[in-house]
Amino acid sequence: MTVEQLTNIIVDEMLKGADGTNIKCGVVGEIGCSWPLTQSEHRVLQATAQAQSQLGCPVIIHPGRSSDSPFQIVRILQEAGADASKTVMSHLDRTIFDTKKLLEFAKLGCYLEYDLFGTEFLHYQFHPDIDMPSDNERIARIRTLIDEGYEDRILMAHDVHTKNRLMKYGGHGYSHIFENIVPKMLIRGISQDKIDKILLANPKRWLTFK
Repeated sequence: MTVEQLTNIIVDEMLKGADGTNIKCGVVGEIGCSWPLTQSEHRVLQATAQAQSQLGCPVIIHPGRSSDSPFQIVRILQEAGADASKTVMSHLDRTIFDTKKLLEFAKLGCYLEYDLFGTEFLHYQFHPDIDMPSDNERIARIRTLIDEGYEDRILMAHDVHTKNRLMKYGGHGYSHIFENIVPKMLIRGISQDKIDKILLANPKRWLTFK
Protein backbone atom coordinates (compact mmCIF):
# COMPACT_ATOMS: atom_id res chain seq x y z
CA MET A 1 0.00 0.00 0.00
CA THR A 2 0.99 3.62 -0.42
CA VAL A 3 1.62 5.92 2.53
CA GLU A 4 -1.67 7.67 1.78
CA GLN A 5 -3.62 4.40 1.81
CA LEU A 6 -2.02 3.34 5.08
CA THR A 7 -2.71 6.74 6.63
CA ASN A 8 -6.39 6.52 5.69
CA ILE A 9 -6.69 3.09 7.28
CA ILE A 10 -5.17 4.29 10.55
CA VAL A 11 -7.35 7.41 10.66
CA ASP A 12 -10.51 5.41 9.90
CA GLU A 13 -9.74 2.91 12.66
CA MET A 14 -9.32 5.77 15.12
CA LEU A 15 -12.39 7.77 14.07
CA LYS A 16 -14.87 5.16 12.80
CA GLY A 17 -13.83 1.73 14.09
CA ALA A 18 -11.48 -1.17 13.41
CA ASP A 19 -12.06 -4.20 11.18
CA GLY A 20 -15.62 -3.31 10.25
CA THR A 21 -16.74 -2.71 13.84
CA ASN A 22 -17.61 0.50 15.67
CA ILE A 23 -14.79 -0.11 18.18
CA LYS A 24 -12.42 2.83 17.87
CA CYS A 25 -8.70 2.46 18.53
CA GLY A 26 -7.23 4.68 21.22
CA VAL A 27 -3.56 4.12 20.37
CA VAL A 28 -1.64 3.66 17.12
CA GLY A 29 0.66 0.70 17.59
CA GLU A 30 2.53 -1.19 18.60
CA ILE A 31 4.24 -0.35 15.29
CA GLY A 32 6.69 -3.19 14.69
CA CYS A 33 10.07 -2.34 13.19
CA SER A 34 12.93 -4.60 12.15
CA TRP A 35 16.66 -3.99 11.91
CA PRO A 36 17.46 -3.13 9.26
CA LEU A 37 14.14 -1.40 8.59
CA THR A 38 12.18 -2.72 5.61
CA GLN A 39 10.61 -0.51 2.94
CA SER A 40 7.10 -1.44 4.05
CA GLU A 41 7.95 -0.60 7.68
CA HIS A 42 9.29 2.77 6.51
CA ARG A 43 5.96 3.52 4.80
CA VAL A 44 4.00 2.44 7.88
CA LEU A 45 6.07 4.81 10.04
CA GLN A 46 5.38 7.67 7.62
CA ALA A 47 1.66 6.85 7.65
CA THR A 48 1.67 6.68 11.44
CA ALA A 49 3.28 10.12 11.61
CA GLN A 50 0.74 11.60 9.20
CA ALA A 51 -2.18 10.08 11.11
CA GLN A 52 -0.77 11.39 14.38
CA SER A 53 -0.34 14.89 12.95
CA GLN A 54 -4.03 14.85 11.96
CA LEU A 55 -5.44 13.38 15.16
CA GLY A 56 -2.98 14.20 17.96
CA CYS A 57 -3.15 10.55 19.02
CA PRO A 58 -0.72 8.48 21.10
CA VAL A 59 1.73 6.24 19.22
CA ILE A 60 3.88 3.36 20.47
CA ILE A 61 6.83 1.84 18.61
CA HIS A 62 8.51 -1.59 18.76
CA PRO A 63 12.11 -0.85 17.68
CA GLY A 64 14.43 -3.18 15.86
CA ARG A 65 17.04 -5.02 17.91
CA SER A 66 19.84 -2.51 17.46
CA SER A 67 20.78 0.51 19.55
CA ASP A 68 20.63 2.60 16.35
CA SER A 69 17.05 1.59 15.56
CA PRO A 70 15.23 4.00 17.93
CA PHE A 71 17.20 6.95 16.53
CA GLN A 72 16.37 6.01 12.95
CA ILE A 73 12.68 5.54 13.76
CA VAL A 74 12.29 8.89 15.52
CA ARG A 75 14.03 10.65 12.64
CA ILE A 76 11.66 9.08 10.09
CA LEU A 77 8.64 9.92 12.23
CA GLN A 78 9.65 13.53 12.78
CA GLU A 79 10.47 14.07 9.11
CA ALA A 80 6.94 12.88 8.31
CA GLY A 81 5.31 15.22 10.83
CA ALA A 82 5.05 13.14 14.01
CA ASP A 83 5.01 14.53 17.54
CA ALA A 84 7.77 12.88 19.56
CA SER A 85 6.15 14.03 22.80
CA LYS A 86 3.15 11.76 22.06
CA THR A 87 5.29 8.79 21.02
CA VAL A 88 6.57 5.87 23.11
CA MET A 89 9.73 3.95 22.26
CA SER A 90 9.16 0.57 23.86
CA HIS A 91 11.57 -2.24 24.83
CA LEU A 92 14.47 0.06 25.65
CA ASP A 93 15.61 -2.53 28.21
CA ARG A 94 16.82 -4.81 25.37
CA THR A 95 17.75 -2.09 22.89
CA ILE A 96 20.01 0.64 24.33
CA PHE A 97 22.53 -0.48 26.95
CA ASP A 98 25.13 2.29 26.83
CA THR A 99 24.23 5.08 29.27
CA LYS A 100 25.70 7.85 27.11
CA LYS A 101 23.72 6.65 24.10
CA LEU A 102 20.54 6.33 26.17
CA LEU A 103 20.84 9.93 27.39
CA GLU A 104 21.50 11.05 23.82
CA PHE A 105 18.30 9.32 22.73
CA ALA A 106 16.35 10.79 25.64
CA LYS A 107 17.06 14.27 24.28
CA LEU A 108 14.83 13.49 21.26
CA GLY A 109 11.77 13.91 23.46
CA CYS A 110 9.78 10.68 23.17
CA TYR A 111 8.66 8.50 26.06
CA LEU A 112 11.28 6.02 27.28
CA GLU A 113 9.62 2.71 28.10
CA TYR A 114 11.12 -0.07 30.20
CA ASP A 115 8.51 -2.71 29.66
CA LEU A 116 10.09 -6.12 30.16
CA PHE A 117 9.83 -6.21 33.95
CA GLY A 118 9.62 -9.82 35.04
CA THR A 119 11.56 -11.05 32.00
CA GLU A 120 14.90 -12.40 33.17
CA PHE A 121 16.72 -15.21 31.35
CA LEU A 122 20.13 -16.33 30.22
CA HIS A 123 19.41 -16.79 26.50
CA TYR A 124 17.48 -14.21 24.46
CA GLN A 125 16.43 -16.26 21.45
CA PHE A 126 15.65 -13.26 19.23
CA HIS A 127 19.16 -11.84 19.64
CA PRO A 128 21.62 -14.19 21.42
CA ASP A 129 24.28 -11.45 21.58
CA ILE A 130 22.10 -9.43 23.96
CA ASP A 131 22.37 -9.93 27.71
CA MET A 132 18.80 -9.37 28.89
CA PRO A 133 18.98 -7.10 31.97
CA SER A 134 17.56 -8.09 35.34
CA ASP A 135 14.78 -6.14 37.04
CA ASN A 136 17.38 -4.64 39.39
CA GLU A 137 19.31 -3.37 36.38
CA ARG A 138 16.11 -1.92 34.90
CA ILE A 139 15.46 -0.04 38.15
CA ALA A 140 19.03 1.29 38.11
CA ARG A 141 18.60 2.53 34.54
CA ILE A 142 15.34 4.26 35.45
CA ARG A 143 17.09 5.86 38.43
CA THR A 144 19.75 7.19 36.07
CA LEU A 145 17.10 8.74 33.80
CA ILE A 146 15.39 10.33 36.80
CA ASP A 147 18.69 11.76 38.04
CA GLU A 148 19.26 13.25 34.58
CA GLY A 149 15.86 15.00 34.65
CA TYR A 150 13.75 12.67 32.48
CA GLU A 151 11.17 11.57 35.08
CA ASP A 152 8.38 13.08 32.91
CA ARG A 153 9.32 10.82 29.97
CA ILE A 154 9.60 7.38 31.64
CA LEU A 155 7.04 4.57 31.33
CA MET A 156 7.06 1.05 32.79
CA ALA A 157 5.23 -2.17 31.85
CA HIS A 158 5.48 -5.97 31.80
CA ASP A 159 4.96 -6.79 28.10
CA VAL A 160 3.04 -9.91 29.16
CA HIS A 161 2.43 -11.82 25.93
CA THR A 162 2.91 -15.53 26.69
CA LYS A 163 1.16 -17.96 29.02
CA ASN A 164 4.25 -18.61 31.13
CA ARG A 165 4.21 -14.96 32.23
CA LEU A 166 0.78 -15.38 33.88
CA MET A 167 0.53 -16.35 37.56
CA LYS A 168 -1.62 -19.35 36.63
CA TYR A 169 1.39 -20.82 34.82
CA GLY A 170 4.04 -19.79 37.35
CA GLY A 171 4.84 -16.29 36.13
CA HIS A 172 4.83 -12.91 37.90
CA GLY A 173 1.48 -11.85 36.43
CA TYR A 174 0.18 -8.33 35.94
CA SER A 175 0.80 -7.25 39.55
CA HIS A 176 4.58 -7.70 39.47
CA ILE A 177 5.43 -4.01 39.16
CA PHE A 178 3.11 -3.00 42.00
CA GLU A 179 3.98 -5.85 44.34
CA ASN A 180 7.68 -6.35 43.71
CA ILE A 181 9.22 -3.53 41.67
CA VAL A 182 7.77 -0.47 43.40
CA PRO A 183 9.03 -1.56 46.87
CA LYS A 184 12.50 -2.08 45.39
CA MET A 185 12.37 1.34 43.69
CA LEU A 186 11.66 2.91 47.08
CA ILE A 187 14.64 1.05 48.59
CA ARG A 188 16.79 2.41 45.76
CA GLY A 189 15.88 5.98 46.67
CA ILE A 190 13.20 6.68 44.06
CA SER A 191 10.52 8.70 45.87
CA GLN A 192 6.82 7.82 45.85
CA ASP A 193 5.93 11.02 44.02
CA LYS A 194 8.32 10.13 41.19
CA ILE A 195 6.91 6.57 41.09
CA ASP A 196 3.39 8.01 40.87
CA LYS A 197 4.52 10.24 38.03
CA ILE A 198 5.92 7.26 36.11
CA LEU A 199 2.97 4.93 36.74
CA LEU A 200 0.08 7.41 36.70
CA ALA A 201 0.77 10.90 35.36
CA ASN A 202 3.01 9.96 32.43
CA PRO A 203 0.68 7.28 30.98
CA LYS A 204 -2.29 9.62 31.41
CA ARG A 205 -0.49 12.41 29.55
CA TRP A 206 0.62 10.10 26.74
CA LEU A 207 -2.82 8.52 26.26
CA THR A 208 -4.67 11.85 26.13
CA PHE A 209 -5.35 13.08 22.59
CA LYS A 210 -4.03 16.57 21.88
